[in-house]
Amino acid sequence: MAGIWNSQNKVLPGAYINFKTNKPLSIMPGDRGIVVLLQEMSVGSEGDVYRVTALESELPEGATVADKLLVNETLKGAKTVLVYNLGDAHTTEDIEVALTDLKIVSFNTLAYPYDEGKEANKTTIHTWIEAMRDDEGVKCQAVLANHAADSEAVINVVNGVKLTDGTTLTAAQCTAWVAGVTAGAFINKSNTNQKYIGAIDVAPRMTKTEMETAITGGKFIFKVDNAQNVTAVYDINSFTTFTVDKAKEFRKNRVVRVIDSINNDVTTIFESNYVGKVDNNTNGRSLLRASLVEYFKELQRLNAIQNFVPDDVTVSPGADADAVIIDCYIQPVDAVEKMYITVNLA
Repeated sequence: MAGIWNSQNKVLPGAYINFKTNKPLSIMPGDRGIVVLLQEMSVGSEGDVYRVTALESELPEGATVADKLLVNETLKGAKTVLVYNLGDAHTTEDIEVALTDLKIVSFNTLAYPYDEGKEANKTTIHTWIEAMRDDEGVKCQAVLANHAADSEAVINVVNGVKLTDGTTLTAAQCTAWVAGVTAGAFINKSNTNQKYIGAIDVAPRMTKTEMETAITGGKFIFKVDNAQNVTAVYDINSFTTFTVDKAKEFRKNRVVRVIDSINNDVTTIFESNYVGKVDNNTNGRSLLRASLVEYFKELQRLNAIQNFVPDDVTVSPGADADAVIIDCYIQPVDAVEKMYITVNLA
């Protein structure tokens, strides 16, 4: 079990982790690339989950081109797509059932490719994904269309693309691609300027001023670059209300990936190797600290974090005899995405 903590009052054994600016912690980089796609299907049974990869598909017999369209867009970035069958006309109750089922499913991102008339569903998903992060300690993100969540848990897609075959995908449908590249990106990669393979135009296009306004508002948008490629403008989520504890860096999905991987990895390793197996004494805490230090060194080697030294990790006794307090001071690496150039003419 895991989650966030405000006081040392937890009952269940587990890793309870707080993330504030420059204070994440971790254990081993985990595999990424799993997307849950909540989708209406023309075949199959409501509530079924179909696993799809580039090499194999569990989609039911008779699945149409329309059924497969967004799965294929998701696979442009994801390793695995878990298609949750919402039936052919889903309701908020159907969404709630799906989210209950998904509580025990491991994934990186969840895409809901519907927009108009689905505000209640999007709000339900938004609330659920934040609860998964804060209460369950499962660090995942939702990708929604035209939903200003003001949260690092939600990526807000607001424009669509036109594909080479003439198909125009709405912003809602593009949540599938965004979820795929977000899930598939490793912790040391940014999707800023990521090329949308198979797209030839943006719908609708935005002016420079409109793009600046969108970015300031926490919106994930596309553009056509000078080489006529369709690319993601800025790899950000919908978080816009910055605080001392949660600064501007938290709107960057690369930074969130580092933080989320750290949380998920330390929980897995802690539960597998330390809970109930290592004494909570000086030697036991030293073993845990050594594991953390080695992992952070690996993250630094991968350029996921920077300026790390072993003294940045401390493991101390908690208030209870079976509790520990871990303090880690970590600085995630961001990508170079802005260049300020001064040209001096002699």
